[in-house]
Amino acid sequence: SPLASIDLGSYTARLLVATLSKDGRLRPMARKRIYVRIGDDPSLLDSGFLSGAARSRAIGALKILVNYARDLGAGSTFTVATGVLRSASNREDFFEQIKREVGLDVRLISGAEEARLTARGALEALKNIRPPLVVFDLGGGSTEFFSIVDKVASQETISSLPIGAAVLTRRFLLHDPPRDEELQMLEKEIREILASRLLEFGDMGKKSISLIGAGGTVTSIAAMVRNLSLGDISPERLNGTQISASQIQQVFDRIKQLPSELRAKLPGLDRNRADVIIAGLVGVMLIMERLQAEYLCVSLSDLLEGVLLDYMENF
Repeated sequence: SPLASIDLGSYTARLLVATLSKDGRLRPMARKRIYVRIGDDPSLLDSGFLSGAARSRAIGALKILVNYARDLGAGSTFTVATGVLRSASNREDFFEQIKREVGLDVRLISGAEEARLTARGALEALKNIRPPLVVFDLGGGSTEFFSIVDKVASQETISSLPIGAAVLTRRFLLHDPPRDEELQMLEKEIREILASRLLEFGDMGKKSISLIGAGGTVTSIAAMVRNLSLGDISPERLNGTQISASQIQQVFDRIKQLPSELRAKLPGLDRNRADVIIAGLVGVMLIMERLQAEYLCVSLSDLLEGVLLDYMENF
């Protein structure tokens, strides 16, 4: 019977319903995303305490996702919490509330575990990509990195950095559209984080690496590059798509001075992501610059697949 996984993150609650095929591979049946914007909660930002309003938004979204999964026949739903929920002081009370009201057991995972599971989901879908490689997922509150330098030596490196599209938008992009000096401050911040915190990846920039991008930011960028409508976005259409640094730069140059209400009308961009896509674009461009990657390989398969693959392996 189908299985389901849910990622409750800083910005969205996401669902995957999938079955296991006879050849041992996941076969997605349906995906659903609801924007909960937990990371925008003023109480969480001011005191680290998740407010009742933010909790209610998330619980409402989880109820919709669980019912949707059950309607498709999902027998079990595995839920992980990521992003800013790691720092919420009352997260355990929140998880108990979810258990009471929705019936889900929520597992809080670290940034390192999120990176590992995201990479597992992406690499399962992109089996032809060989090391050296880096998988990253730029989310609302953080970016997770997973690298394999040499498959023979199984040398893996994992990192979670405070580069999040929503968080950085709130900190730096105070006008709509953003001013040039705001973009400059944003670029400076991201460059400094990458320079100081990505040291454990060694000198991968001098190797010919494969860079794989997962998550909503990369998906939106790929859809805008290819001029896809929201209805055309799917793993079958986008998994393995190569987009160049110059193509991403062209998208950035085209939309950086558009106000969010006009960005929301662009093909391929979910209107709920229109206010944070500029920071996401800057983050992706600077990651590619840091790793000297001319191309980015897109993967819509990510953490949600990784959660189910881990479950099937262990149980």
